[in-house]
Amino acid sequence: MMPGADNNVLSSAREIVEKSLRLLREYPLCDRCLGRMFALLGRGWSNQERGDAIKRVILMSLHERIREGDKDAVELLRQLAPNIGEQARQLYSETIGEELQPLRCYICGSELEKWIQAAGEKASELLRSVDARNFLVAAKLGDDIRVREDEIKRRFSLIYSESIGSETKREVSKIIQARTGLKPNFTNPDVVVVVHIPGGSVELQIMPMLLRGTYWKTSRRISQSYWVTRRGVKRYPISVEEALFPLLGLYHAEDIVLHASGREDADARMLGSGRSFIVELKKPKKRRIGLAEAERVINEHSKGLVRARFLEEASRRDVVELKSEHQKRSKVYKALVVVEREVSDNELRALEEFFTNREIRQRTPRRVRHRRPDIVRERIVFGVKTRKIADNVFEALIRAEGGLYIKELVSGDEGDTSPSFSEILGARAICAELDVVEVSTSR
Repeated sequence: MMPGADNNVLSSAREIVEKSLRLLREYPLCDRCLGRMFALLGRGWSNQERGDAIKRVILMSLHERIREGDKDAVELLRQLAPNIGEQARQLYSETIGEELQPLRCYICGSELEKWIQAAGEKASELLRSVDARNFLVAAKLGDDIRVREDEIKRRFSLIYSESIGSETKREVSKIIQARTGLKPNFTNPDVVVVVHIPGGSVELQIMPMLLRGTYWKTSRRISQSYWVTRRGVKRYPISVEEALFPLLGLYHAEDIVLHASGREDADARMLGSGRSFIVELKKPKKRRIGLAEAERVINEHSKGLVRARFLEEASRRDVVELKSEHQKRSKVYKALVVVEREVSDNELRALEEFFTNREIRQRTPRRVRHRRPDIVRERIVFGVKTRKIADNVFEALIRAEGGLYIKELVSGDEGDTSPSFSEILGARAICAELDVVEVSTSR
């Protein structure tokens, strides 16, 4: 090493010791709390080891000065030793001739080590009672302890420090891993271990389990959500959400929430490619269950009226993306259209030509305006193909942008949707039956 580098290292070491000396002149600090002020320096050491090392270097330096007859060093030892603690006990006794009475740490009251150990042991015990595959530790700090720590960092410009919360999370996590064999998961944990500082008490937050899949409705009069009237009567015989209820028992969960990429009317079947959804299981006590078993209990319970296929576990971010993606998707619908008069083949061909990449202005339909924002939206109909069934009945395959109400595209909803099938045909038309046959991300 070059002489200049030697000097730089010595200068940095001297700065650490001098800053620690100034700290300990004013504040009693335990090994962890002192070491944490320099937590970003060095690798493979705990803050407890850092703090212990710094204190020993300071005591060695003091001892050297005392051996050389420096009376100021003796007085400095008298001042520092109570703030340093156990490392100074023997030197203090031999030099001062008194028994050392260490002071309690200014930040944690010399309790942090005990809190960390207690939290790690309690968390390990609690985790054995739940079917967790991984975990994450969070720390909840009291205001007083946070203020005292921030005061020291600010006064002494401690730029290489970390927070007591960060240290607590890391050290408790190490204990849990050693005792249970579980690994931390920082993005999608099964359980969050909340450690309270001061005190070291622990609580578990069992995180939801999210399963991504696709569902199909093979019959009509099936709502997406479980729907009960004010009189406590089910509005429809079964719902997609209700078909998922057996998962509560399978996963020993407290509740379920259905997140879907859009929704279809209760009297519309969901066929073809199905609709993407995520089921959220609240506080599941069991997690190690195969997706095939989850599918089986749902499909058996709903007797084929609702079918589900699960693909993978999902995250909270996936739910956000799912909720927004249905507006970006195109959908293909099969509508059975009844017109109040006979329609000709030429009229149907004209209808197809007109509704090719046609923009539709649509006010929120009257039938859902009581529960949806009353707005005007613009959506595109990409194409329509028709097949005549009777003089005044035809089937229409409609490919349209997500978020377009198809029944109102047919009827016009008294002019609130324009243009509409009724408007172009010049005759009242209604959608008698509706199926969703494809959901895709492309036109």
